[in-house]
Amino acid sequence: MRLHVEAADLGAAVLRLNRLAGRLGDLSEPMRAIGGILESSARYRISHTKTAPDGSPWRPLLPATRQRKGNGNILVDLGTLMRGLTHEAGGNSVIAGSPMMYAVFLQEGTRHMAARPFLGISAQDARDIDELLADWLAEGLDDGAAR
Repeated sequence: MRLHVEAADLGAAVLRLNRLAGRLGDLSEPMRAIGGILESSARYRISHTKTAPDGSPWRPLLPATRQRKGNGNILVDLGTLMRGLTHEAGGNSVIAGSPMMYAVFLQEGTRHMAARPFLGISAQDARDIDELLADWLAEGLDDGAAR
């Protein structure tokens, strides 16, 4: 399961990205940092908040699932999903996600299992990304003034 984020997906932050692209040409470095934000946020959702990126709480486990697992820890059994979260950045996009084959079923649900989205851009993620890009842009402007 992958979340592919392109510059155009970042709303207001896209203006900062466009300015950065004009200055830097290649946005790989800030895209790597954005990937880190998304990866960290997904891990925190899984381990702590148990909410979707939009803030809605995940449905609780069914009683039979809870009994089989021996606990009510949603999306955590052995920790493989969290350990497998990763990101890959390019010049104008970043992909964050999990290589685990079952991740898509957790993210989107099935006929027999509720969706529990862990990948996506929350309102806090968007603010963090905008702040990150503002810092990058300020650095780029400072570097340009020093030349």
